[in-house]
Amino acid sequence: MKSVLTFLVVVLCFTSINRADDEKYIAAMKKNLIQMDSMKTVDDMVDLTNAFLRIANAEKDKWLPYYYASQLCVLSSFTDSVKSKKDEYLDEADKYLAIADSLQPNESEIYVLKGFICQARLQVDPMSRYMKYGFQMNENFEKAIALDPTNPRPEYLKGVTLFYTPEQFGGGAKVAKPVLEVALKKFNEFVPKNELMPHWGKQQVEDFLKQIP
Repeated sequence: MKSVLTFLVVVLCFTSINRADDEKYIAAMKKNLIQMDSMKTVDDMVDLTNAFLRIANAEKDKWLPYYYASQLCVLSSFTDSVKSKKDEYLDEADKYLAIADSLQPNESEIYVLKGFICQARLQVDPMSRYMKYGFQMNENFEKAIALDPTNPRPEYLKGVTLFYTPEQFGGGAKVAKPVLEVALKKFNEFVPKNELMPHWGKQQVEDFLKQIP
């Protein structure tokens, strides 16, 4: 009887420790996610990237810190005006996303971000890079849709690509509009799996649609 009680005490202690660790992780992630919504500069993005990496180093089995570190590197690439730095950010984004992918295989959100990285590679030099990264981008978006047809972010980023593609190459605002409308419909219906999951994109879709008659 005594051994059974001892075992139960040990189990309860471990459970309490794990619960405390989870609460600490969730609180740290929430704090960083709130800061993501108020970023203004590349320095803000770099600082927040490092904050997510500190969480990742402490929680090596969690994929979301690596995901957000990768996303922030992509945003830094789009934001930094120094062209020579853009691919450096994206190399880092690839590195962190590969870790996230190893921890969470076949995750729709990861394939969205893979496509987003390709989109960022394209904007560095669209004319010379389209054949390589255009194909990879679309392939990743289609994979993201196949893994989760309710995910609104693939259509959002596909719509953005069409919006900025010249009409003579099959793009333009009118072509982008129905894709963005599908994305908005999905955003209105989408329910994240938990409070730490990606939630970005809806405001941007609404802003793009406001620009299209």
